[in-house]
This record gives sequence, structure tokens and C-alpha cells, in this order.
Amino acid sequence: QKIQELDEIITIKDADFIQSGLKLASVIRVSRLAVVDGDILLGKLGRISRDRLIRVRQNLAKWISDA
Repeated sequence: QKIQELDEIITIKDADFIQSGLKLASVIRVSRLAVVDGDILLGKLGRISRDRLIRVRQNLAKWISDA
């Protein structure tokens, strides 16, 4: 379930869906971010648009400042 004004939904109709590497509509769960060691990562899935990344960062900053 999406947390309004925090999590970001990517649908197959979005301009950056193909470059995201996703196969289905998905949610960027900003409220569930984690820091992991780079050695355990298996690879890279894809990219999101610059506009979406800016929006995610702004939502995260607002969420942190409101806490």
C-alpha cells in the first residue's frame, strides 16, 4: 500500500518504465529504504528518470523534516 506523498508508483505507462528494468508496475518504498554493503549487491536493475529521482528525494527530505 502506497504512503501518500512519500512512496512513488512506477506504472508501465510512465516514460521511464522501460529504462527502470522493471517487469510490472512497482512502488519505490521510500519509507523502507536501507543501507547495504555494496559487496552483497548482485547487479543493477535499471534507472529512473531524473524528475522522478528529484521527486523521491524531495519526498524523503520532507518526511524526515516532519518527523
